[in-house]
Amino acid sequence: MKNKIMKKTSIYLFLFIISPALLSNSLFAQQNLAAQARQKYDTGDFSAATLLFQNAVNKSPNNPFLQYDLGNALFKSGKLGEAIVAYQRAFDLMPRNSDIRYNLAFALNRAGENLIPSGVPPILFYLFYWLSLKELSGAFWLFVWILLLSAGIWIKLKKPASLRPIMGFAFIFSSVFGIWWGIRFVLEPDSLGVIVTQTAEVRSGPGESFSVDFTAPEGRRVEILSESSGWIEVGLLKEGSRGWVSSKDVEKVD
Repeated sequence: MKNKIMKKTSIYLFLFIISPALLSNSLFAQQNLAAQARQKYDTGDFSAATLLFQNAVNKSPNNPFLQYDLGNALFKSGKLGEAIVAYQRAFDLMPRNSDIRYNLAFALNRAGENLIPSGVPPILFYLFYWLSLKELSGAFWLFVWILLLSAGIWIKLKKPASLRPIMGFAFIFSSVFGIWWGIRFVLEPDSLGVIVTQTAEVRSGPGESFSVDFTAPEGRRVEILSESSGWIEVGLLKEGSRGWVSSKDVEKVD
């Protein structure tokens, strides 16, 4: 029994020691890949840059700057729809970055869509999307835990007055972030996609036997409503029209 415990301890200790080195090597490889991609981009070899950036993104999909760089390479390669997918992912991860926001808006404009809805003041849009959904949920739960912890201490220490301001601030901030998060969660599509083919035929049902109601151009964002045997029911965000397209016409953002 003692030998087994010693072996397990040795394994855990070994993993603890080598894990920083493994992480460091992984980060170095990713940075090296991104550097190669930027070099190809700067020389105008956008196809090679796209492949290298895609490899870097595959290793670190939650890096908004790699998604942004991939979007730039795809845009320069003439792949508008795929570029918008990358820009949208970058925006979802870091919506307050002005470069990401500008390039997404520029690409969407090429596809005939606006990032900022008509009639909405830009400053209100920027403030509303200052934080990502993950950041909003994180802030909400942080202040909820602070509120619960301070409330527990307040009760245990027989309601000292010094804890009331902390509880008050925690309640206010948890309410603000909770409402903000809730509104964003309700307003944003459950599943977002982008048309990535030059023109997508939107049909009345899931199959080529159904009639074509209208077409959607490359780069147009759609809400994914349902799926059936290689077909996806979508709703166009701009027009609100609904129909079915082939799954090859759409790339999911999330």
